[in-house]
Amino acid sequence: MGKFFLELSLFAYIIAWIGSLFYFKTLEKTAYKLFQGVLWVGFIFHSLYLLVFIKNLLFDSSFTFREVLNLFSFLLVGVYYYFSFSKIKAYTLASFFLPLPILFLFLSLFLLKEAPPSPFLPFVKSIWFPIHVLFSLISHAFLLTGLTSSLMYLLQEREIKKKKLGYFFQKLPPLQSLEKISEKSLYNGFLCLTIGILSGALWSELVFGDYWRWSAKEVVTLSLWLIYTGMIHQRLLIGWRGRRLAYMFILGSIFWFFTFFIVNFYFKGFHTYG
Repeated sequence: MGKFFLELSLFAYIIAWIGSLFYFKTLEKTAYKLFQGVLWVGFIFHSLYLLVFIKNLLFDSSFTFREVLNLFSFLLVGVYYYFSFSKIKAYTLASFFLPLPILFLFLSLFLLKEAPPSPFLPFVKSIWFPIHVLFSLISHAFLLTGLTSSLMYLLQEREIKKKKLGYFFQKLPPLQSLEKISEKSLYNGFLCLTIGILSGALWSELVFGDYWRWSAKEVVTLSLWLIYTGMIHQRLLIGWRGRRLAYMFILGSIFWFFTFFIVNFYFKGFHTYG
């Protein structure tokens, strides 16, 4: 039953993305309401899957990277709704953003036939571990949201600098709105990543007797945290905004990709699936 809910979620997300593309082309309010409704239905099915999974997890310790991708896809849609319900009006964000949760959900369903198990489940003995996982993934979701808005910012800026405004100028949100999304993604992502690192350190001390083990993933995650810190420093004290902030999000996303995929699978030792 759980997999059925997940397949329904993927189908709904794909239909919603197609609807968002239609809205991007026409800017019809009816199209916007329809694709948002379909996306909400998919999000409900995804929530039902997670409830079934959590129930099963209480009796079975099987937890693989497939479930990590499922949860991450769910959180990506949740972060999208966070901005969708905010005062920032960026209605066409979905056209560029929804391929991300679709991609991760597709990977979890069809490409990871032999998903490696979590190396941590035998050691989960406190609430700090789920807090660590949840806030780390939320920080990643905000990072990819900031990446998406940054790429849209660069595209819109390019359109504005043309002597003749092109096709995307009327479709993309104003630069100010895109910059606000990037800025909120930066602050929220930094906060969540900080909570994720601290809760992970507390869990490690309770289980293994030390706060930091200098594993490859910990080192790269710390590097990502330092990039976040540098972005906030430059934003608040020097006034970095717009294009420079967008380039920093691209750099941070490269580190994230290295942490989430390369380190997880191709590095041996603690904190990896390799």
